[in-house]
Amino acid sequence: MSFRTAAILSVVLVGGMFLTSIATEHLALWYVAHGVETIPVYQRVFFSMGAFCASFRVLLALPTVAVLFTVAIFTSQRTPQK
Repeated sequence: MSFRTAAILSVVLVGGMFLTSIATEHLALWYVAHGVETIPVYQRVFFSMGAFCASFRVLLALPTVAVLFTVAIFTSQRTPQK
């Protein structure tokens, strides 16, 4: 894995955690505004994922970036300079 791939994956994964919690909040507000009483199972799963990401996004952001860049360091194909 190259450093560019690690950077792109870091942005996508960390950004996805933040966007999931924001999307969950807006979807929950939509359900409340429309007075929907029964929420489908797939929406409950999405709400659970959003709650997890909202709770632990700060704790998971740095380890995610650290793991991706550590993998990039150990798997890079760079040749040592003489």
